[in-house]
Parts: sequence; structure tokens; C-alpha cells
Amino acid sequence: MMDGIYVDVSICNGLSQGSDFNSRLDEINTFIDIHYYQEDGQERPNMIFSVIGDSYNIVPKVWPKSRLQDSLTNAARAAGKSWILSRGEPTKISKTVREMVEEYVYLETPLNSTKSPVRLVSIPSKPVDDETLYFDLPEKYEDDKTNEKFLLNLNGGKNLSDMDYILFRLNLEKRLSNPKVKDKTAVVIVLVEGDLSAIEHVKLAVENNIPVVVIEGTGGAADLLAEFISADTNDHVKVLLPALFGITLAENETDELTESLTFIKQKANYVDVFDLQNQDEEHYSAMVGELVQRTWSSEMTSKEFDSTENVGIGVTDTKSYCKSTSWIRNEIRWRGAKTLPASWFSSFTSPFSLPLDFFFGFSKYLGSRDSHSENRELQEKLDEKLLLLALTSNRTDYIETLLDLNISLSEENINKLYWCSMKKEKKRSTMIKNQKNEKEEEGLLQWVITDIGGQISRHLLQGKDAHVHAQKIIKHMLHYKETVDPRLEAACYSNRRKAYIKRQFSLQAILLWSLFFNRVNISTMIWKRVANQLYTGLVSTVILQKLSEVARLKDELLADEISDHSVIFKKRVCNMMDTLSKKNKEDTFTILDSLETVWKIQAKPIFFAYEFQLYDVIAHPTSVAWMDQKWYNGLIPNWKRFIWKIKVHPSVALQALCFRFLLHYVLFGVVLLMYSYFLLTPLETYKEASMFHLSLEIALYVWTTLDFWQDLMNVMGAWACKREEETRRKSGFKFLFQLNDMWKALGFLCFLLAVASFLSRMKQTETFTLAKRFCALLLIFSYLRCSRVFAIHRFTGRSFMFLRYMSVHLVQFLFVTIFMIIGVGIFYQALLNDNESMSIFSGKWYKWKIWYIIYYPYYQLYGEPFDDVLGFSHKDDHDIDWTVTFVAAMYMLVAHLLVICLITAMFTTKYEKVLEQSQMMWQYERFRIISDFRSRWFANLDVLLSPIKYYRYRRMGEERSLKSHELFRNYRHLQILQYIMAGRSLEK
Repeated sequence: MMDGIYVDVSICNGLSQGSDFNSRLDEINTFIDIHYYQEDGQERPNMIFSVIGDSYNIVPKVWPKSRLQDSLTNAARAAGKSWILSRGEPTKISKTVREMVEEYVYLETPLNSTKSPVRLVSIPSKPVDDETLYFDLPEKYEDDKTNEKFLLNLNGGKNLSDMDYILFRLNLEKRLSNPKVKDKTAVVIVLVEGDLSAIEHVKLAVENNIPVVVIEGTGGAADLLAEFISADTNDHVKVLLPALFGITLAENETDELTESLTFIKQKANYVDVFDLQNQDEEHYSAMVGELVQRTWSSEMTSKEFDSTENVGIGVTDTKSYCKSTSWIRNEIRWRGAKTLPASWFSSFTSPFSLPLDFFFGFSKYLGSRDSHSENRELQEKLDEKLLLLALTSNRTDYIETLLDLNISLSEENINKLYWCSMKKEKKRSTMIKNQKNEKEEEGLLQWVITDIGGQISRHLLQGKDAHVHAQKIIKHMLHYKETVDPRLEAACYSNRRKAYIKRQFSLQAILLWSLFFNRVNISTMIWKRVANQLYTGLVSTVILQKLSEVARLKDELLADEISDHSVIFKKRVCNMMDTLSKKNKEDTFTILDSLETVWKIQAKPIFFAYEFQLYDVIAHPTSVAWMDQKWYNGLIPNWKRFIWKIKVHPSVALQALCFRFLLHYVLFGVVLLMYSYFLLTPLETYKEASMFHLSLEIALYVWTTLDFWQDLMNVMGAWACKREEETRRKSGFKFLFQLNDMWKALGFLCFLLAVASFLSRMKQTETFTLAKRFCALLLIFSYLRCSRVFAIHRFTGRSFMFLRYMSVHLVQFLFVTIFMIIGVGIFYQALLNDNESMSIFSGKWYKWKIWYIIYYPYYQLYGEPFDDVLGFSHKDDHDIDWTVTFVAAMYMLVAHLLVICLITAMFTTKYEKVLEQSQMMWQYERFRIISDFRSRWFANLDVLLSPIKYYRYRRMGEERSLKSHELFRNYRHLQILQYIMAGRSLEK
């Protein structure tokens, strides 16, 4: 039997009488005098929660940690001033409590406040190294005094035996419940997980009239006690022990344990069970308030009060500091065993899943962990080996437990992780091929990775520098430049910071591995712990989308599975944006618009989503609010109200992007009217034209050139001016993405037409026919480009979405009909003309025969029969080949009944699809406009002012370097905020 799993019940009946133990009890009195009675400036607590259950259980269980944290936080908030007692060691329960208090203090305590309404009392049983107290958050600065706001330490429990530590905690709890005669405080013990010794702690607590809340669904002693209380008989204790603890007790020990459980069950007034899976935090708060009231009522009735020197429980003039939700049940009854799974995500493994070798290996590992505590290197090797086996075996329950112990993988073991996964994938594929009597081939996932990574994947498959090559594969897949985040190594002062960097490297490597091998549950656990969860979720979404596209070439089923994994990440990002926005909108906007780096891919999250057309993210209410803030410069997002605000706040309104946009297109419209008037006047050469006519013409040429140059600067500006980019994608792909924008494509076309118009006007001709054609085309496309002003409005913008996306189907329709048109047209020309050779592409291009070939069948699509040429006319009597008439009739029949019906059906389908997503598509188009005008002024004046902007950017860069310390603090704040909200978003 392992140490610390069970404590002999007989020991619990008496107190340790050693002088050392008694002296430690005196520390409790000193602690209460100093900290409880306002000597440190802190108000006394209304409620005290003593959380117990720290253990190294050999039967791990995954449960919703954030749900427990929310329940405790809600109860502490309802109570007002609260203390929370915990062991304060690097085990799961103490870490969960410490993390909860840090989050509460960080989010809800004012910065100018010196004390927190919720304080954590750490009572360790052994010395604790600061490095081991890592809670998946960056370390605080050495001059940061945040800990003093909430952290108290009571060191009297150090180096005590398990039973003596329990008695020390119990004495503290009893003293806090009755700190002085005629004084009383609400104290509640909260049992989470726990080994069998926790049962004795609960027994002693209820024996001393201290209420206990059992958190059902967390495993260990908590589940044993909850199941025992709700059962009608006591026979199933022997069955629960192996399932919950992996042990079997002797007959006498089982009887003693059953006796303790029966005693607790009889004390129903002092114990209540909170079902973590099926009840919410408000229910927990109500349960605590009711339990305290019930306990005190029982005390008043029975008159059982302890009057010892250390624990003086007052009988009269009891002052209650307890505040709770008003909610009382009619009767006390134990809930039956729940049917829902205890895991907060769908896990398909259990600690006893076959083969059992893993369970026995984990048991042996925990037994030998303490024996290797002095040899740090050997212990780390054992830790990493077990985590590696858990990952490759997909044992999610053990992975969660090992991650809670702060275990990370070294670079060597990350290489083994990829190598073992590839080996298993190849072995599985070979078995399938052998069953089909086919030759051995590489696995499907291996083929997907090889197809994407090319030569880079060869090193990955060999297990050499796996994480480095995996990052290169995704950079190659997403076409990004390699960028190293300088903040990751910044301010690496303490051991805790070094441990943080090491852990982040391991987490990022494991998360990327889980994406490549489509391990959904593992990626969920890792994503919650990795830094920059919002941006990491976006990158993961796109990576999985790309993997799904490649996998679809060979296996539709695998592609759908990877695509579903991608959708999970996208929903996770949207949920996180919800929780972030509810907490602090301004910080959320900063996160969306700040350069972040993950896997050496650097971008601003919202622009990364825009670049990969994640419509759901761009059209999310938080993103829309960010766009409104940028567009209206913080004013009310309404055109009428905005125009009115110009009078009240002229400087704010005039700097808004919407004002730039409107003024830009008003001036553009004036330039177009000038050019329209110019085209209605006789054309002359530049030498003969008057200055008035030249100004009418040149204005559009200058405008078009500046517009094109502005678009070019947006694409190549980061490379040319070394300014900050929204995304660090390769320039060629950035340029292609920009060309995918219809408005920039029109701008490029207008620039070419402007150049052609300018050059054609330099040559003297009689009619200036060619010049008029180019000028007229330039005017048409300029009007089309100016129509972008309507895309910003919701109604007209959504109409533009229909025109834009329906035009894609129009092109598809042309491809469907073009072959039929050419075939029928050649048939007509062959039989209608004499038996002579025809040259389709002879002469000038506008006199080619191909246009005559297309002419008749093209217009027949629209109902023109051409019966005077292709059929029998009622006016003339002329000979027409009957086959031409027959083919014309059949062609019109097929064209109208099949082709036209086909395009109608295609348009209907596309219309319904666009109608469903028109709102998201319009928001995406609106984001494109906002991102475009963030870097430009009206009338393209910024092109002329670019040297000044470049100088200003250089000066801002120097100022930023001087404020690096403050910037890193802000970066850390955003990291912590994301970490907190990522956990909450998983509950949605």
C-alpha cells in the first residue's frame, strides 16, 4: 500500500501530545491575533472556506476545474470578505485554489487597494519552492507586491506526519470558527478529491460541529463519501475502493473505514453534497449558506459547545458574519448517483482502460516519485517518460493529471513523440493494407504531412528537431515569414520565469503535434494552458482547415474529422471572445489588434482571421464592436448621431475613419464628374488643349495613380518602409491576397487604363477614336470603383454581396455553355457558307470569324430565332439547309429547357447560400474597408506625406524601446486575462 493513501482510524481518536505539536498550536493563536483581528489593516472575514483533498491519487480523474473555481469565487463574492485555506503545495487542489484566488484578485481588486476581499491562507506540510508553484501564468516582477494583497502563510504544519497535519488543520478550523468567547465565524470545509485520510478529516470535522461540503464528481474520497451517503446499504465500499483508489483494504481496515463513513452519514445536518457536473455556482452558494445555518441551528438545540482553552465557542451574543443566497429546501435528502459523465469534455479513456500496464506503471511511478526527489534530473526523466507514454497512448485522464504536476517534455522527448506517432500510424496503415493483400504504404496522416511539408517533412518523420521542422511545415503551408517573439525571453529574472518558458515550449510543441495527428481531447487540454489562447486558437483553426483540404484528396472521412476539429477551435475562439468582451472590451480590442507570435507565425489576431477569411470571427459581435470603435473613433455608431457630434466634438469626429472615407469618395465623385464633362467635349492633343480641359482630364489620372500607389504601399509598405505589419506573411502571397480584393483589382485596371488613355492622347489623329475608347473604359471602371461608397451601408452593402458572389456562378455558367455555343456556331457556319476554306483568326482582331461563329448561338440563348438566316422565313422563299433549321430548333429547345433552367437553379442555390451568410460577408467587406482606411487619409494625401509618416514611425519605435518594461507588463496582463477567460469559455 502506498504511503499517504490511508491513515489508521485508531490514531484519529486522540490528539498528538508531543510538546512540539503543542507549540505549533500556539502559532495558530498568534496567527489569529495578528491577521484575524485587524492588526494588519484587513477586515475580519465573513466566511472561511477550508479546502482539503490534496493527494497523489493513483486513479486520476478529469473534472471541470474552472467550474469548481467559479463556484468558490461566487460563494466568496456573496460572502463579501472571505478567507480560503489550502495546503499551498504543488498539487492539483492547492494549485486550483491558488489560481482561483489570483484570478479573483487580478480581475476584481482595485489597483489602488492594498488588501483583497478574498485572502488565501497557505498551510504547507513541507517546504515549497517558488518554481514549483507555477499556475500556467507568467511570473510577477520582483517589485510586484500583488501577493501581499491576498496571500497569508502559516508554517506550523511543516514536516508533520499526515495525521498530525490533519489535527493541526482541524485545530485551526475550530479556532477560526470560535476565535474568542462570544465570537463566531462561519467555517466550511470543502472536500475535493482526497485520499482516505481525508475521510478522517471530515469525520473529526463533523464531530466538532464544523460543516462539510463534498464536491461530487472529482474522484477519490469525495466520490466515495458522496456515493456512500446516497446508497441504501454499505456493502459496496469494497467495490468503490479499487475503482476510486486502486487499492483493496484488509477486512478490519474496511470495517473501520465503513464505521467512519457511517458516522459521517449519521451527521446529515453537517454534510452536504455538491454535484459538480449537474449543479451551478449559484446552487453551491445557496448550499453553503443553508449548511452553515443548519449547523448553527443544531448547535443551539443540542447545546454541545467546546470550552477548551484553545477552542472557546461562545454560547450567547453570537455574531454572524455569514452572507449567502436565500434558498432553503423543504427536506434533506441525498441525491442518487448521477448518470452524466464526470468529464467536462468527451473523453474516451478511463484509468482502468486496457491494457492495465499503464495503470500499474503510473502507480509505481507515484510510489517512487518521493524517493527520487533529491535527484532532480532522474525525477524529470521519469516524469517526461510517463507523459510521453500517456500522449502516445492517448490516455487523456493521465495526461491531465501529469500536466497538473507541471511536467514538461524536453526537446529530445518531443522528437520521440513525433517518431512514435509516425511509427504507430505506419503500423496501423500496414495492417490495413496487409488485410487487403496490398503492398505496404505510408499512413494517411503521414501522407498528408508529407504532401504539405515536402522535403521538410522528411526530417520530421525521422524525429530530428521535430518541433522546429513542424513549425517550418506550417509556415510553409500558411506562407508566413519566420518570426521570433522577443517577449518570450524578455525579463527572464527568476526560476519561475525560466520554468514558464520551458513549459510554454513543451505545451506549444504538444499542441502542434495534437493538430497534426488530430487528437481532439489532447488539444483541448493543451490549448487551455498555452499562452495567447485567442491567437493560438485562430492559427489552429486555419492549420486544421488546410490539413482537411489535403486529406480530402484521399479520404473524405478523415477530412471530415479534421474539419470538425477545426470547427471546434473556431467555436472555442468565438466563445472566448464572448467571455473577454463581457469582462473588459478595451482589453479585448487590444488583444485583437496586438501582434502575437505562436509557432514563429506573427500576426494580429483579427487581421489573421481576415487574411484567411474566417467570416464567423470577423462578424462576431466583439469584432464588430472593434470595427465600430475604429470607424466612428469611439463615438456612437450611427450616421445621424455621428453627423450631429461633428458640431459637439469636431476634432474627434473629423479624425474618424468614416469621415475620411466619406470625404474621400465625395472628392472622388467630383473628379468623376469633371472627367465625364471632359469626355463630352472635343478631344485635342495636350499641346492644343486649354488648361481648363487639361485639369478636367489630368485630375482623374492623378487620382487613379495615387490610388494605385496607395494600394501598392499597403502591400509592400512593410518591406519598403520597415513599418509594423498586421501580419508577417510573405509579400508575394500578400500581394495575391490583395488582388483577390475586387476593389484593388479595379484600381489596378483603372491605373492601366489611365496610362493607356494618357499615352493614346499624345498622338494626333482626326477622331481620337482609340483615345476615346480608353477614356470611356476608364470612366466606366472608375464609376464602378466609386460605387464602393455604397458597400459601407448595411442594406446596399448586402446587395453588393449578392452581385459579387452571384457573378462567380455567372462565370461558371459561361464555362458550361461556351463549348456548346462554339460547337453549334461552327455547325451553322459550315453549312450556311459555300464549300470554301475559312480562316477563323485572319485579319484584324475585331473582324475574326470567331465572333460570327459565336454570334448566332449566343443570342439564341435569349430567344432570338434568326429565322430569316437559320430557318424558313414567311417573307422570303429561300433555300436553307434543313439540318441547320433542325439543329437550331433542337439547340434552342435544349438551351432554354436545360441550360437556362440549370443556371436558374444555380443562381437560386447561390442566392439562398449568400442570403444566409450575407450579414457575415458584409461585415467582412466592411472590415476590408476599415483596414484599408486605417492607413490612408482622404484623397490619398498620405502618399505625399509618406516621408513624414516614416519619420514619425521611427520616432515612435524609439519611444517604444524606452517603454519596454511597461509594454511587457501590459503583455503579461493580456496573457493572464486570456488564460482566465479561456477556462471560462470551455464551459460554454
